[in-house]
Amino acid sequence: MNLQDVYKKLAEDLSYLVTAATENLKYDRTFRAQVIGTVKDGKCTISYKNKTYTARCQNPVNLNDAVWVCAPCNDWNSLYVQLSETN
Repeated sequence: MNLQDVYKKLAEDLSYLVTAATENLKYDRTFRAQVIGTVKDGKCTISYKNKTYTARCQNPVNLNDAVWVCAPCNDWNSLYVQLSETN
């Protein structure tokens, strides 16, 4: 194993450790998602990175709208659609 392989492996390991550590931190995550369906009781279905989630939504949204979604304290079971910039 040459020195370049050692550095490459070290970089991969550090990247893995940082990613694993940040997945469980308690901070708000905000991201763009696409509305793929509506559910009653003020909720809508969104698509993010090829996965489907249900998010609370106080504002009316339409199918295929791009919305900002927040995962408070990194809790993906409490997603909500944030107010748009125009509201």
